[in-house]
Formats: sequence, C-alpha cells, structure tokens
Amino acid sequence: MPLQLFHNFSGRNLPDYSQHTFDSMLVENGRIVKTGYQLTSSQTDLQTTDLQKSTVLAAFSDAHVHMTQTGIALSGVQLEPADSLDSVFSLLGAESKRNEFVLGWGLQETRLKERRLPTCAELDRICPKNFVWAARQDLHSAVLNTSALQWARTIISNLSAPAGLVTGSDYNLLSYKLIDRLPATFKQNGLKLVQQRCFSKGVASIHALEGSRESTADTAAVASFANNSALRTTIYHQSGDPTLALKQGWRGMGGCLLVDGSLGTRTAALTQPYADAASSSGNLYLSADDIAELLTTARKHQLHLALHAIGDRAIDLVSASYTWANQKWGKPAIADRIEHFIMPSDKAIRQARDNATHICVQPAFDYYWGGPDQLYAQRLGRERASCLNPFKTMLDLGIQLAAGSDSPVTPIDPMLGIAALVHHSNPEERLRLNSALALFISEPHKLAGDSLIRGHLKPGYHADFICLDQDPFKIAESHLAELKVKKLYIDGSCVFSD
Repeated sequence: MPLQLFHNFSGRNLPDYSQHTFDSMLVENGRIVKTGYQLTSSQTDLQTTDLQKSTVLAAFSDAHVHMTQTGIALSGVQLEPADSLDSVFSLLGAESKRNEFVLGWGLQETRLKERRLPTCAELDRICPKNFVWAARQDLHSAVLNTSALQWARTIISNLSAPAGLVTGSDYNLLSYKLIDRLPATFKQNGLKLVQQRCFSKGVASIHALEGSRESTADTAAVASFANNSALRTTIYHQSGDPTLALKQGWRGMGGCLLVDGSLGTRTAALTQPYADAASSSGNLYLSADDIAELLTTARKHQLHLALHAIGDRAIDLVSASYTWANQKWGKPAIADRIEHFIMPSDKAIRQARDNATHICVQPAFDYYWGGPDQLYAQRLGRERASCLNPFKTMLDLGIQLAAGSDSPVTPIDPMLGIAALVHHSNPEERLRLNSALALFISEPHKLAGDSLIRGHLKPGYHADFICLDQDPFKIAESHLAELKVKKLYIDGSCVFSD
C-alpha cells in the first residue's frame, strides 16, 4: 500500500480527548508513521484523503461480545421494543409465518404492560406449529412453547419448566444446545451481520466470548471468520479445557464461564435474599474448588482466566480465588478478568485493586436497568441498587476497567455505553467524558495485551480510527448517545462510510 496522508481533521488522543493535537497523519502499510500539523510528503505516489474537518479518535473497542449469539439474535425477532404481551405475540406471530424456528430475543417483562412473561400456552396459541424460544434480555432464561419443550426434554428428561419458563443451569445447557442445532450457514451469515453492526458503530476490535464446555465448533467458526475479517477479534473459548486456546495461540481462557446468573432472572448469587423474592438468594454454578481447578489449569499453561460474576456472593468468591492464585503462583502476564462485577462488596473492590484484576464492565446495563424505579431496584430494593456498577469508585482506586456491551444482552453501541457512563443513575458514580471514552477506546486493548500497538493514534500504532460527525465535547451530554460515526478506518483502509 502506498504512503497515505490523511488531513483536514481534528485529531485527539489521551490524556485529553477534548484537545485538538494534530490535523494530519501519515500512514504506511497500515501503521501510523507520523502525526502533526499540515504534514506533507515528497513521495510521488502519495495517496491523500481529506477527512473534511471530522473529529478523529482511535477506533472503538467492545471488550465483551458473544459474537455467535449476537449474529443469531440479529437474525431473529427483536422483542425489546414490545410494551405489552400483545406486542410480543404480534412480533412472534409474524416471524412464525416466515420461519419454522421462531427465536425471540430481548424479552423484558418489566417493560410490558402486564409486568409478566408470556406462558407456554400463550405461545402455543400464537405459534401452534412452530418451535418457539423467547429469551429474556439477560440471556439467563427463556419461555418455550410445547414444541420447544419437547426438544428440551430430549436433552434434560426431568426438566422443570413452569408455564414454559426455563432458567438456571437448565437454561445454560439448553441455550448452547440450541446454538449447536442451528445450521452452520445460518450462524456464518450471522457473523457477517455482527461485523456490519460493529463497523457501523465505529468498533474495530472486539473480545468475542464463544462456545461452551460441550462444544468447540462455534468458537472455531468465529476464529475462522476472524482470520478472514478486518474486524480485530480477541477470542475466549468458554471452557475449562485450554486445548483450543493453546492450539490457536490465544492468551486467555474462559470468558463468560458462569459463576452465577443474572439479577433479572434472580440467579445472580447474593449474600442477602432478593427484595422481590425473599426465598431466593440466587445460584452459584461454580464452587471455590471448581475455580481453583480452573486457575490451576490457567497458570499451568500461562493463560489468564476470565469469569462471569454479577452478585456480591459470586464476586466475593472469585475475588478470593484470584487472591489465592496470586499468592500461590504470582500474577499472570495478563491479569485475570472478572466480567460484569455489578455488585461488588468493598472487600472485593480492594481485592481487585490489590490483585490488579482486569474488570470488564457493561455501562449500558445501568442505562437499561439502573435507577430508583427500574429493574435493579425492583429486584434488590433502592438502597442496594444504588450501589451497583461503581465505575467511578473503581477508577479512583486505580482498578483497570474496560467496557463492553455483552451483546446481544445490550447492543454493540459504544456511544450508548459512553452516555451511560456519563449519566450513571447514581450521580456519585458518573464519569467525565474523557474517562468514559477511554473505557471504549484505549482500555480494552490493555485487557487484550495489545495496548502498545492499538488504541492510540501515535507513530507505530495501527491506523484504526473513527471520524465523528460532531465533537463530543461540544455537544450537550444529553445528546451523546446520538453521536454518529461517519467513517471507520482499519489499518488505514475505510471499512465503513455513512
């Protein structure tokens, strides 16, 4: 590729994205050679690109994506807009006329007029001849119709599914079996949709958390797709078996290996019962011995471990386990991760700091479910809910945070996540815009171990950058989520143009 000159833009970098620090950039073979003001070159084959006064930042990164599941969800029925059961039934019924398999995603009963999930009998009436799987937005439970339940009971013969609701470890197993059942071509087409979604939102890099203990096929398919895609993909195989990670040369194992579930489904493991279900304190899917075995395997093979923990009881367990591992073997080259870390105790926060644990947070969770009258408060009561997602507290203590979407739980949309960080439902946990941008630009690369070549617009770094239609520091913060990406460049090549 010839030497490229990008010019006529407002270039931004850390430590302060609000400051205009260069207006031109030379790129060669996908890497930045030089940044500065009104740069020129005497090379005769110079390729010049006018960026038309755009605000230019290093490209966004999403540190927590379920790529296969996102592709399936983008190919199915989006139930998130529904505000009543009739709306849900209308969406599912329309899909039943197009496909035998009716896969619904984003179901949120707290947003429905009836404040409840549909039942198996209701789904049968709407789709009597179809296979129906209607998953809650958190992807920790789903309502099935009779056809889907018959299939499910070939896998779990003693399945308990009151009114068609499948949850807990049964849901976890069945959801992976459902993905395995779908045609490979269907899932491959879904990956293309995910790439399109990423590029349209300015995302050049993702961390893809794929597969399961039972299957490597989908993880391998994502790896194959990534090898032929401009989308930069750090892959985690969600298994305690490191074989695939070692074969592929990946540096981590795990991902959303579930230590507990979710608050919405009441399966996140709590130290005190749920406010709206006093008989339940959630589920622990892994014990201290299970986590110790995973850590032993990871350290043996010089891999870092990533685990899902949402409730305070689960986070305490993982944090204590990481402390044990670091005392026994020392800290790994790339720190172990905790995904979500929604409800940490003060002790767990201190342990995360002392262990240099990498914490991957999902700011849009607070956008959708935070606040005094929203789902978190319904499940936990207002006092406990106000302490969730303590982003500023953790940053102020020097904890390494990076942000992701957990797509398809929330959409791949960094500007939505950035707006959520700035407008946290608890004013004491709101971040300044500069820090919020960093969580979606530079910080995910620290978790991936490639922060010396990606995440900044500096000489030697990959020329991965976005052009925004407005300066985020010059618009009202209430409009941040509406900010549009005009162009995305990866290695100096335009992969998206609005």
